[in-house]
Amino acid sequence: MSKKISTLAAGNLVKLNENGTAKKFIFLEHNHYGKGEVTLFRKDTAGFRAFAPSDGSSYNVYNGCSLDDFCNVEFVGRLDPVIQACLIPVPIPTIRGHMYGEWDSTVQTLYRRGFSLSCTEVGLSGAGTEGKKFSYFSSNANRIAYHDETTKAVYWWLRSSYSSDYYSAYDVDTDGSVSSDGAFYADRCARPALALSSEILVSDSPDSSGCYTIEDAVIAGEQYQKVNGVWRRMC
Repeated sequence: MSKKISTLAAGNLVKLNENGTAKKFIFLEHNHYGKGEVTLFRKDTAGFRAFAPSDGSSYNVYNGCSLDDFCNVEFVGRLDPVIQACLIPVPIPTIRGHMYGEWDSTVQTLYRRGFSLSCTEVGLSGAGTEGKKFSYFSSNANRIAYHDETTKAVYWWLRSSYSSDYYSAYDVDTDGSVSSDGAFYADRCARPALALSSEILVSDSPDSSGCYTIEDAVIAGEQYQKVNGVWRRMC
């Protein structure tokens, strides 16, 4: 038996393949961004990287920065092609940040399939309101992240610009509280969120690792099923 992914509860775990290796994602919410999508959030971080390039051209502006490109392009490219085709561009509210030293608190709407969460979305105070909070982030404990497949707690980047310093952006500390760091330093981690079609079907119950597995997806009217770990188009 299978069920729609949208019926899962906040905090449930779902497996997605990255370059053929299964990774765990946290189910956050259905229709948070108003596109009928479900939001999945990587349980562990996806490696150390800088928020912005070191050439100083955009300072702590998220739009088009290194972190933005990683989440929306490079990271998405690691997923199975069928899952990539099920991703939905959603509107993520984002403060413009510092451009050439000038602070701009305007909240712009960026459309992304993969993205970093904001201070607001994880229930922390930032430079302004960027979207709305996910109910899953009810405590610091639910914000703590670990280096991929380890028990080492690490800092991870948010997409929120730090208003008082054009070289800094907000991140989440190892205890789940808000912090900030120089945007050019690769001593924080990326932790992408993904917006997926709510029509995806998952297993009726979790597997032995506590995760639901994706079993069925529809792309442009064609049905795909995962059989023994391989996606097959059904005639």
